Amino acid sequence: MNKESLNLINSLLFSIVVAFFPLNYIFLLAIFMVLFFEKDNLKKIFKKLFFLNFFIFILVLFVFFQNKNEAIELFFRTNLILLFNITLFYKSRGYDIVRGFDSLNFPAKFVSVFYFTISLIEHLMLNFKETKNSLKSRGFRSRTSLFTYQTYGNIFAMIFIKAIKKSEDMRCSMIARGFENRIFFIKSDKIAIYEILLFVLIVIIYIKVFYELFS
Repeated sequence: MNKESLNLINSLLFSIVVAFFPLNYIFLLAIFMVLFFEKDNLKKIFKKLFFLNFFIFILVLFVFFQNKNEAIELFFRTNLILLFNITLFYKSRGYDIVRGFDSLNFPAKFVSVFYFTISLIEHLMLNFKETKNSLKSRGFRSRTSLFTYQTYGNIFAMIFIKAIKKSEDMRCSMIARGFENRIFFIKSDKIAIYEILLFVLIVIIYIKVFYELFS
């Protein structure tokens, strides 16, 4: 087991206990721990959470008209899970998560597809940023107009076409290299004490939750 696989286990265990068991104040201990170790990036973390809450708000709004208490509970559960995972994987680019899946002996095809998906998304995001910067340098300004909609439509169409071409190029490249559905990764860093302590804390949370549930 490596640090990436332990982070995935921590993420899964915490998400499960928050999603399916009664809400408990002890859940906040895990949140405080991950936030403490990312204290230099708190502003950016909460900014991401704030933007994600636009989508959560729509979901909660639909539930609210049916059951007010369930809507409030859904809001808190979702935000606890999101905040924990955003903070835990804040510095992640995605490839460490792939190494984690590989370390946990997930099927080789699943790991490979996940890896190439992240690689493709990263390439397309870079391409989108370059196109956006190019438009700004030419004096383009986003406005509520038909021209703006046409411009963005053309950009997304171009990116979609490039995505298809890039995926085909990647496929041909891997076939030429004799790829057989498995990627071999370099061994990652050793597990940090903080990650072990987080795992221990989550186990304690489970013990407390089960004790209160069945006592």
